[in-house]
Amino acid sequence: MKRVLLPMMLLLMVVIMSACGQEQTTGAGSEASPSSGGAEKKVIVLGTSADYAPYEFHKSINGKDTIVGFDIEIAKAIAADMGAELKIEDMDFDGLLMALSTDKVDFVISGLTPTEERKKNVDFTDIYYYAEQAVLVRADEGELMASLDDLSGKQVGVQKSSIQEGIAQDIQGAKLTSLAKIPELILELQTGRVDALILEKPVAQQYVKNQEGLVVANAKIEQAEDEGGSAIAVKKGNKELVDQINSTLGKLKTGGDIERFVVEANEILGE
Repeated sequence: MKRVLLPMMLLLMVVIMSACGQEQTTGAGSEASPSSGGAEKKVIVLGTSADYAPYEFHKSINGKDTIVGFDIEIAKAIAADMGAELKIEDMDFDGLLMALSTDKVDFVISGLTPTEERKKNVDFTDIYYYAEQAVLVRADEGELMASLDDLSGKQVGVQKSSIQEGIAQDIQGAKLTSLAKIPELILELQTGRVDALILEKPVAQQYVKNQEGLVVANAKIEQAEDEGGSAIAVKKGNKELVDQINSTLGKLKTGGDIERFVVEANEILGE
């Protein structure tokens, strides 16, 4: 009888041990199974469009292509507070919110303005950064663009699905060129296929610094404070994640870390 029971007991132990070793996954990220003793870190997935320096951009560091920027540093702090590993998904700006809604990413940081239209589909955290808008033109046309009225009848380049696209659509007589990536728009401007670009001022200033023949025009773009800020998007109804991120943002703002991240991102650009 003992010879029969012993193999059966051994088989049962193998089945139990196998079940204990299985992983569980949740949403876009994954976390270790409670029965595995927490050996594996939870993964949280960031969606961004890394063509928007100094917010997020590609930089060769020690010979390796790396996504950096002050938005990325904020994302790292969020992941650290959650005890999670950060995974970055780089994609076109106009696909970010769809990726969020379909659980391909857990949160989106990409210089994103929390407009009322966007709030219908996703939830937003507190605003973490405010920036002015600017008009970027070729150097020989800087003085010709003194106001937004001077863009009437002009070909204006903007990033597709951005807040700047909405601004340009309100300029009477302006003709729009909407593209997915900022470097594509810069090329359009440099080659004369568009007359001006509308960008956030920190982004425009970086291109002036790093590309010859470009200037920020004198044209002013007035915006209400709540229309010019950047916030972090999460899937609609995920209040727990919004609260977690807001807690991290509160600490970063109180400690002056976001301002430091902005300075450091600009220093990396200049290297």
